[in-house]
Amino acid sequence: MPLDPNAVPGLLRALDSPDVYVRITAAEALGKIGNPVAIARLLEILDDERPAVRRRVIGALERIGTEPKARAAAQVVPGLERGLYDPDPVVRAAAERALQRLGISSAHAALARWRTSGL
Repeated sequence: MPLDPNAVPGLLRALDSPDVYVRITAAEALGKIGNPVAIARLLEILDDERPAVRRRVIGALERIGTEPKARAAAQVVPGLERGLYDPDPVVRAAAERALQRLGISSAHAALARWRTSGL
């Protein structure tokens, strides 16, 4: 069952919930909807204290970036690149896979910078 795009404003607000599971669910739903309007807000919560939330945000950015109708691949690269430097190895791995999957030049450049950074 497809998610209703009209849910985006409520899901964006849900990203501020004190409940980690609400934040996770909101990030996942925003990724499934694939609306690029969510990108800026998702980038803001890449600093969430919980790695599980950050991992879901990386997944949402990947889904939005790979949604052909969204044409947002270049817009998600900065957030995915930030994920490469996350303290959590699972988040870093998710960001690396997402950038590889995007397959655009800015994603390749982000991966190259990360690989040469020595981190």
